[in-house]
Order: sequence, then structure tokens, then C-alpha cells
Amino acid sequence: MRRWTVLFIVAFVMMMGYVFWDIVSPLSTTLKAPVSEGGMGWTSEEYGFYAGSYSIFNIFLLMLFWGGLILDKCGIRFTGLLATGMMLVGSVVNYFAVQYLSPTDYTDLPITLFGLIPAHMKVQVLVSALGFGMFGVGCDITGITVSKVVTKWFTGHELASAMGVQVAMARLGTASAISMSPVIANAYGVSAPLLAGAALLLMGFVMFIVYLIMDSRETSRTRDSRDISAPSKSDESFTFKDLLRILRNPGFWLIAILCVLFYSSLRPFLKFASDLLVNKYGIDTVTAGWIVSILPYGTIVLTPLFGLTYDRWGRGSLLMLIGCGIVTLCHLLLALPILQSTWFASLMMLLYGVSYSLVPSAMWPSVPKIVPLKQLGTAYSIIYFVQNIGLMLVPMLVGNVIGSHTDSTGHADFTIPMLVFAGFGIASTFFAFLLMQVDKKKGYGLSEANVKGEKTNESDTSD
Repeated sequence: MRRWTVLFIVAFVMMMGYVFWDIVSPLSTTLKAPVSEGGMGWTSEEYGFYAGSYSIFNIFLLMLFWGGLILDKCGIRFTGLLATGMMLVGSVVNYFAVQYLSPTDYTDLPITLFGLIPAHMKVQVLVSALGFGMFGVGCDITGITVSKVVTKWFTGHELASAMGVQVAMARLGTASAISMSPVIANAYGVSAPLLAGAALLLMGFVMFIVYLIMDSRETSRTRDSRDISAPSKSDESFTFKDLLRILRNPGFWLIAILCVLFYSSLRPFLKFASDLLVNKYGIDTVTAGWIVSILPYGTIVLTPLFGLTYDRWGRGSLLMLIGCGIVTLCHLLLALPILQSTWFASLMMLLYGVSYSLVPSAMWPSVPKIVPLKQLGTAYSIIYFVQNIGLMLVPMLVGNVIGSHTDSTGHADFTIPMLVFAGFGIASTFFAFLLMQVDKKKGYGLSEANVKGEKTNESDTSD
């Protein structure tokens, strides 16, 4: 029972992070509307820069690398408190920029990252991106921390199911943000969803403090080294050689590359999906938000179900391969000028949800099979770092592509942007196939059931 209580607390914290991550996604059309119409006059390029700014500090300041080392050295309590606090501060900065800075003030940037970043940009966009980048550091380090909490409590038990529940709650956060954000914005203004998101992050920060109190009491009550927050002896023995072992592991790199390609094909798509529906199907932003929310809402049930499948019957690499194939098919179908009706878009979102459930439910529980527990924090941080490269560059790239395919009336043609997403999906499918082949040669056990492999997992984590 203690395991599931811990799971609910840390999953709730992560869910609040995902709410804020996607709170602006369905507002892209509103943000790009003229100020006279209640918008902010953002361009597609500025919005793409904002969406990609989530990952800027994680990449250029190596924050995820340092976060992983801090987690392995200083433990879950310190790292989690630091990360959740940074999420909260970043959200407040983001809200302040949209609410109080004028959208008519501009600044010139000396760095354009080969044209992906607008050289002439609104100060409001730049400060919003600063806050979103700070939030991104906190959110991803929180994600690494939560993954290590779940792994240590559920290794040898229902690990994939537990991670499936955690991912499902995160998707509930995404779905709530996408579906409710336009409603709040229509009623109270475009900055109101950001304020609501910041308030929810405050709740998440408080919940993590509750976890700290509960964990401290558990440590005082027991003498069996059940304190999962303080670094264990195996954690403290993490050395530079352990880092080299991670970097030399072919299975680790295949997981990392698969992760960045899959998430690059889907997470940035969510940032533009509502805008796609508004432009291609001519529907309003609220309806578009509800249709897009089908994607994460569908994962709430499916992700734990696929996690249970992995726990009981295995086939993790096959689940990842099927999921990557589905997302590629959906991108290609939406790129084609056929069946331009809302029921078809709704069906595609449902299939996206299946893909978004299949891959994470198998991918994240597979990492502990490839990497020992004492190296897990650093391993997750490297995977998140590689993932962030895609999460930064792809939204900027797609924002520029959309801008170049927008006519004088403001209507955007999404054919080429969807083909860009499809390209990442094809590449992810290829690497999922490679991972399946390498697993057969190296014997990582990705196709084996997690519960059945309890003894093997325990021996791996004691290395």
C-alpha cells in the first residue's frame, strides 16, 4: 500500500507539470491573433521559439546532465524540492510576461540559431520563453526524480504498471490543459490559463513536501534501509567509470535515439495540433481543443493497460515498434488533402493516443533492464537531454515552416509541417526495429515479462 501511496503523490506532482507544459498549446491561434481582437500578435516563428524554449537551458547549460548527477549524489529529497520549486518560479515568470508586458515592444537578438530564432522579437515572447525555459529545467529534472522514485519502489514488482499509472496521470494533465485552457482564456483572457497553471504547480510543490514528510517518517520508523530518498551505498559509489559504461551501452543509445525521434514526432505536434484543426477544418479554437484532447484522454486508460501487458507478458520492443508505426501513419494521413472532416480528425487523435500509450509504457520501464539502478538517474538525465534537443529544435523548425506556408489572410497550409512530423515518425520506427534486433543479440530482456524477471532485476541493481 505504501508503494501505491508514494506513486500517487509523485504522479500528482508530475501531472501538475504536464498541465502547465501544455496550457498554451491550444492558444496558439489566439496568441497569433491581432491585439485588437484579444490576441498578442505573435508570429508563427515567435510561437515556435516559445514552444522550443522549454528545452533551451536543458541543452545549452547542460541542466539535465547536472540534474542527473545531483540526483545520484544528493538523493531524491533535495533534487525533487529544487526541481519542483524551479517549475513554480518559471511558471510565474511566464505568466508575468503575458499579463504585464506589452506585445508592441521589440528587441533584436544577436543569435538566431541558423534562422530558427527570430532576429527581431517581442520582449513579451522573450521573457515568456525565459520563464518557460526555467519551467522546462524543473519539469524534466522532476521527471527524472519521479522515474527513480517509481523504479526503486517497484523494481521486482509491477514496475511497468506503476510507470503506466504515472504516465496516465501525466496525460490527464495534458488532456485537462488542452481541453480547458481555451475555455478559461475565452472567459478571463489569454493570460488566465497561465495563472491557473501556476496555481496548480503550487499545489504540486506542496504535495512533494507531503512526500518528504511521509518519507522522513518512514525512515525514522524502520531500520531496514527503506529510505529511498537518501542515496544508497550503490548510489554513492557512482563514478565516472559508471558514466562511461552508460555511454558505451548500445541498448542505451538506441533507447535514447528512439526517445528523441518519437517525442519529436508527437510532443511538438501537440503544440500545433489545435492550429492545424482551425486552419484545415475551419472550426473554432474551443472545439479544436476538445478534439485534440482526445489524444491524451485516450492514453489515461491505455497506458496502464499496456504497462500491465508488459509486466505480465513482455514484448516491450514490439510494443514500441507498433506505437512508432501508428504515429507515422497518422501524420501521413493528416498530411494528405483527403477526408477533411472533424470525425476523421477525431479518429486520428484516437490513434495518436494509442501510439502515445504504447511507446512510453514500454520504453521507460525498459531503461532499468539496460542500465543498473545506481546509474539510473544519470541515464535518465542523458535520455532527457537528447530528447530535449528535439523538443527545442523541432517546434522552431515547424514554426518557421508554417510561417513560410501562411498566406496574406493568415491561413496556413499544414501539408509540409505534417510531412516533417512524419519523417521523425519513420525514423523512430526504424530505430525501434533496430532495438528489437539488438535486444535479441544482447539479451537485455525487453521482450520478457517484468514480474517474471524479478530476480534478474534485483541482481542487476546490485552491481
